[in-house]
Amino acid sequence: MAITAVYSSTKAALHSYVLSQRYKLKNTAVRVLEIAPPWVQTDLLGSNDEPRAMPLAEFIKETMGVLGTDAQEVLVERAKPLRENPGPNEGVLVTQFNDSMLQPQPRTETAV
Repeated sequence: MAITAVYSSTKAALHSYVLSQRYKLKNTAVRVLEIAPPWVQTDLLGSNDEPRAMPLAEFIKETMGVLGTDAQEVLVERAKPLRENPGPNEGVLVTQFNDSMLQPQPRTETAV
């Protein structure tokens, strides 16, 4: 996400580090797992009520389900399109994603 370039780049660096550690430890009893969340409704960027972000409870439930498998990467369904698009079309994905972040989203009012 371009508006959080430093945060996004640290996530990319962490992914690279995890891949290296997983390789270095492949012949040991240590499993190196990576949880790669999508945009989740949290206090980060004030996205608690952001409709484009994944609800936190849904993220936790899906993550716990994947943790119960032998997956090395803990990816919820919403994160898979971003993770599965490296290569020549990655720039197109990044542009489309960042353009979508610039589009205002309607807020839904909740009666209290």
